[in-house]
Amino acid sequence: MRNMKGSSQAGPPIIRVRRAGTVYIVLTILLGVVAVNSGNNLLYLLTTLLLGYMLASGVAGRRNIMRARAAMEFPDEIYAGRPFQATVRVGNSGRASLHMIDVVLRVEGDGRETPQGVFFGLILPGETQSREIVMTLPRRGNARVALEISSAYPFDFFVRYGWELLWVGALVFPAPLYEDPALSQGGEEDGEDEEDAGVAAPGPDASNVAGIRPYQPGDPVNRVHWKISARTGKLNTRLFDASSNRAVTIDLDELVSHGLEHGLSVAAGRIVAAGREGTPVGMRDRGTTIPPALTRGDRLSLLERLALYEFRGEVSR
Repeated sequence: MRNMKGSSQAGPPIIRVRRAGTVYIVLTILLGVVAVNSGNNLLYLLTTLLLGYMLASGVAGRRNIMRARAAMEFPDEIYAGRPFQATVRVGNSGRASLHMIDVVLRVEGDGRETPQGVFFGLILPGETQSREIVMTLPRRGNARVALEISSAYPFDFFVRYGWELLWVGALVFPAPLYEDPALSQGGEEDGEDEEDAGVAAPGPDASNVAGIRPYQPGDPVNRVHWKISARTGKLNTRLFDASSNRAVTIDLDELVSHGLEHGLSVAAGRIVAAGREGTPVGMRDRGTTIPPALTRGDRLSLLERLALYEFRGEVSR
């Protein structure tokens, strides 16, 4: 997982009064008015205690929230519209424990009425805790998520927010669209072989099996190892020697000419499929040819190119 650095937007502290807090304030005011009108010393004392209780709540709540430090980690691969698991961390930089810390995630431009959030009940001094959260980013490209820290500590009358709103960035790849390369890959009509057109050669035979791994959604059915799957009760996929797979070169210019987002999704699907099958994959993009490579870093580089792709009119052929 990669830790995304964020930027902070400073602002004044904000306090939101809960319903119980509203009732408490109204009762305190009414009791104070009655005490002034009646001159009853006991009512004066009771009003003073309630005001002191409110002051103690404000001081304790401010000291609690100002020591919380939030961060967020995203996985290396995020696809538009597909759920993924992120990690939210909160650290305690003070000498006292943190209590009742809420971190709400707000996706920029999402407009969701009920944003997602995670709760941390108790964080000891110097400790950092993490929570996993499943979320979705709707569009490819650069996305920003705001981390809003708040706490209702100590009496759940008032919700106090942190001084800063932390923004973290993530790169979202196009949603993979899996199709048969032989049916969807564009290329030159004449003089272009299967490798140049981005069509993978037929799969290797059983003699080239290099290993077995658990089945993943999108794995070709003809690569499922049925004997081991029947024996273990779980689907397993055969891994073949990468040397037996022919390289795939994706013609991105041809794909996006039939629809930008659809073409980018098809290209992303082929890159993901090539990674699962251990096939070297490259790309042709507006006159630039990226040679096929097999490493995960090269595959992520191609996906990043798709995530940041901007259409510039006619493609160069």
